[in-house]
Amino acid sequence: MRRVLLWFLLLVAAVVPTQARDKRGNEGAKLHFEQESYDFGTISRKGEDMVCEFRFENSGSEPLVILSAQTSCSCLKVDFSRKPIAPGEKGAVKLLIEVRKMEKGIFHRVVQIKSNSATGTEILTIKGNCEDN
Repeated sequence: MRRVLLWFLLLVAAVVPTQARDKRGNEGAKLHFEQESYDFGTISRKGEDMVCEFRFENSGSEPLVILSAQTSCSCLKVDFSRKPIAPGEKGAVKLLIEVRKMEKGIFHRVVQIKSNSATGTEILTIKGNCEDN
């Protein structure tokens, strides 16, 4: 009985570290944004279109692919690379706000980024105050 128990313990001791190593090396793509929100402050509807950039890194172990970006307003345009981002590489999602299409007042807009990362979806937000001057 002791021999069986000893063999079982040796087997478990040999298998557990191998499984742990496999999980660490197979974490998949991870989309990590430096910041997830941006405050434009006060902007004019009569002014130029505004641009902001959300920088990110693939902190995972597999190539990252951004699949889509959905906005909460037709005044937002999104630009991003559709090429795979290798582990450790950086990229950016650019937002263009067409200010002439915005309503006067305080705004809060959302962009939903879908990717092949472990979380699947990230939310980016912008806010500010739009005036007619």
